[in-house]
Amino acid sequence: MTSFEFLGQMASSESVETNNDDLISNMPAIVTDRILKHLPLAIAAKMSILSTTWRRTWLSCHYLAFDGAFWNGFCKLDKSVDWQKGSGIISNVLCHHNGRIQSILLELRPDNADLLVDKNASLSQWLSLLSRICPRKIVLINWAGKWSHLVIMPSYIFHCTELMKLKLQCFVLNAPPFDFKGFPRLKRLELLFMKFNNGIDMIWSFIAKCPCLVFLRLENCLGMDILDIDAPSLEKLIIRGTFDSLRLKKIPRLIDVSLCSTKSEMSDTETTVATINSLASSYELQCLTIEGGINKPLSVAFNHLVKLCLSDLSITDADVFCFTLGMLQSCPFIKDLEISIISADDAVEHKYEYYINDYKLGRLHKVKITGITGSNAELKLIEYVLATSVVLEKLFFKCEKLDVFSELKVLRQLIRLPRASTKAQFVCLGE
Repeated sequence: MTSFEFLGQMASSESVETNNDDLISNMPAIVTDRILKHLPLAIAAKMSILSTTWRRTWLSCHYLAFDGAFWNGFCKLDKSVDWQKGSGIISNVLCHHNGRIQSILLELRPDNADLLVDKNASLSQWLSLLSRICPRKIVLINWAGKWSHLVIMPSYIFHCTELMKLKLQCFVLNAPPFDFKGFPRLKRLELLFMKFNNGIDMIWSFIAKCPCLVFLRLENCLGMDILDIDAPSLEKLIIRGTFDSLRLKKIPRLIDVSLCSTKSEMSDTETTVATINSLASSYELQCLTIEGGINKPLSVAFNHLVKLCLSDLSITDADVFCFTLGMLQSCPFIKDLEISIISADDAVEHKYEYYINDYKLGRLHKVKITGITGSNAELKLIEYVLATSVVLEKLFFKCEKLDVFSELKVLRQLIRLPRASTKAQFVCLGE
């Protein structure tokens, strides 16, 4: 039921005694909350002039979003953002707020090294106020183009013990206070482009004190070379960045993993291989995403995997091609396959061969392959998928950087490929 349908029922109910009742002021709290939640902050604030009731509703709004749309209202003539005016409004709103905030999004704009001191002071004040309100969801994003522009996260963040969702981006995170007992209700944690001052021990202890954590995302953080993750309730894990070791402890519910190492040294390849082997032998994963590929074949089996995603593959590299085929053979029961290909202008074509024997992907129904340029390696990979997928229904594909005639040429080549499934159809994805 939409807000307006609910409002219509309320208008015709017995609660409205006469036609002269102020319907706008007498809206149920559930309706006004829903309306304010979906309005930009500036418009939501203006709703307070409708009546005294709406003013009280605005001052106790459960959802606040100081996002890009908010900061766009403080652009100067030179298109730069006026930090002083914007931060002043945020302080004013939080100081006069007299209700519980369920969710708050705070973006710190603009990216300016001269504002680091002001950003630190303002953020400390805001989190001090929020720690008394105990919000359920906090998203803090600091717009920083350099590591030197990161803002230090005030310790008040550790006082928001009722948090269920927390996302931090571009901050320096120090160790929690000694009396910090954790986030007992936190279910979702995202840390992006963060710097951990106390390194390994800090990350381990931080995650270990979130016993209800279900979703964990760590991307491009400094100080996470060695990762020890102990989260008994964790179901989904996303890790992207540079790390030398990843050890997962006591995570029996883990079913969805996304892994990307941005390092290219051989030592890192060995680390990634060891991690994948550990995932295959110790967990019953249902979804697995590997970004970038590995220049080394694997000998593992994911017998419970339902969905496999291989992204940013340089498929013309013979080793990556072999890795891709090896991963397909390691996941015999997948139903959904996604592959994204990146092309290199200086790529050298090789002779790509494969052997099917009796191997079949007996449950694969849907395939999506993007970034196709028509190279021999791409066509050989698609040929392999079609030859082994006996129940395939649709293969979605999208070409990359090709003109109309080149796309038609690729399509003709695809149509000519033999198919093990009589139901298999090609579907071209649009822009």
